[in-house]
Amino acid sequence: MKRLYFSLVVIALTLSSCNTIVKKFSGLTSNDLTTDSVVFHKDAEHATVHFYVDFPTDGNELLVNAVQEYINEQLGGTYTGSQTEAQPMLDYYGAEQWDSLKVEYQDMTADGDADWMSDVSLYADKSIRKVYETEKIVTYVTQSDIYLGGAHGMQYEYGVTFRKSDGRRFGYDMMRQLYSDGFYQLTKKGLQDYFGEAGVDATRDEMLKEYLLTDDDVNALSHPVADPYMTEQGVHFLYQPYEIAPYAAGMPAFTISYEDIKPYLTIGALKLIP
Repeated sequence: MKRLYFSLVVIALTLSSCNTIVKKFSGLTSNDLTTDSVVFHKDAEHATVHFYVDFPTDGNELLVNAVQEYINEQLGGTYTGSQTEAQPMLDYYGAEQWDSLKVEYQDMTADGDADWMSDVSLYADKSIRKVYETEKIVTYVTQSDIYLGGAHGMQYEYGVTFRKSDGRRFGYDMMRQLYSDGFYQLTKKGLQDYFGEAGVDATRDEMLKEYLLTDDDVNALSHPVADPYMTEQGVHFLYQPYEIAPYAAGMPAFTISYEDIKPYLTIGALKLIP
């Protein structure tokens, strides 16, 4: 009996050791969030739907559940099936979007004056990707581009950072002193850098003001509607089209380095940064 017990212990330890070796040489650790690429794609002459998701398949159970729930919400939040199965979820939302584009196109072409629509292709493109991961956090970003006729399509982008230990989401709640003069100056500088990278001189307040749609003082600009999220370079902030600038300006964005943003992070967020 003792020999049997001893043999079972040896086998268990051997399997554990082998598993550790496999993870080591595959670059994985027990804290990694493993994902699978899942796609829905359908197109016809006048419509295209393409969805892509980095779907979590293994990792901390609390984190996996939180990310799966987030993905369901970002796709629409109406799917009632198992959120642990990626393809059925994506197929559900893809089919829903496809039907919506078909109705949209039929409504447009039903108008006798809309002959130009015969050459138009509507589309909906959405991706939900894991863009950053450390031992403590993982960041996901949702990007969407949809065209329903008219002068141009519409894009949006949102991100969120998850704490790996419990799946908690971090956004503006990781920030403090958002309405302080110091933070407003970081926002202004971020926008100046954004326009500067596009070849626009926005170094002076009056010049920056010319490229914005807001009536806000450039030294007290409103914060983006989208939550900030953590990246390798720092905390990223992003405005949606038309939110603060014309469509031609794209989605004004900037990243504040961890060193510069430390005074504006909560204690909980400070524990997560590299």
